[in-house]
Amino acid sequence: MPGLASIAEAERQARAEKNARLRDLRTHTSWLVLDPDALFRDEIDCSALFGEVPGLKIVG
Repeated sequence: MPGLASIAEAERQARAEKNARLRDLRTHTSWLVLDPDALFRDEIDCSALFGEVPGLKIVG
């Protein structure tokens, strides 16, 4: 059946893309260095992820 073949190919392609993204992420995380003098806080600033929203502060 051609339908099953195209579904299998789409799944294979999705897995290949996911694996490529994971390899890229591993490459970037290998650059991280532990800073023993870093100060850790309970608050996480996610503004870089979502963009700055003036006047909005999300506290967990």
